[in-house]
Amino acid sequence: MGFFDSVKSLTNAITGGAATVTLQCDRISFNEPFKVVVTAVTESTSVKLDRVYLYLQGYEEVEVPDVDIEYEDDGDVRRRTETVRASNETVDLDITVAEAQELEPHQTYEWEVEIELPSDAPKIYRGHYCQHTYRVLAGLDCFGNDPDSGWVELYD
Repeated sequence: MGFFDSVKSLTNAITGGAATVTLQCDRISFNEPFKVVVTAVTESTSVKLDRVYLYLQGYEEVEVPDVDIEYEDDGDVRRRTETVRASNETVDLDITVAEAQELEPHQTYEWEVEIELPSDAPKIYRGHYCQHTYRVLAGLDCFGNDPDSGWVELYD
């Protein structure tokens, strides 16, 4: 490996550019396991990884507009209108899809995993002021910045 190959390899590790990670998912199921497929396409260098992982989060968000807020300013009580927001993580799964391995350059790799949500996992809903959704992220745990898929919203 030449000097420039070493620099390129280090740059890919720092930026997460050593591979492109994507995922495909069946519709989320609350009654039985559902399948997620993680795909990684390596760039021009090999990738040593500790594991392929998947994060799944249930996320509840509330947003109420036009709430009157009272506050004190130099002894005077004043009012202003704000939008009040709150959020809560309801499910947090960290799943190991595959163990440590080395991925060869210019190759496509695919891993499949079945996910089962906890029995008390809230359903997906979208109301006027609140919603509960699920999102998933796949990544390669390796030196530097992990290549990942970014968060992908799941649907039922």
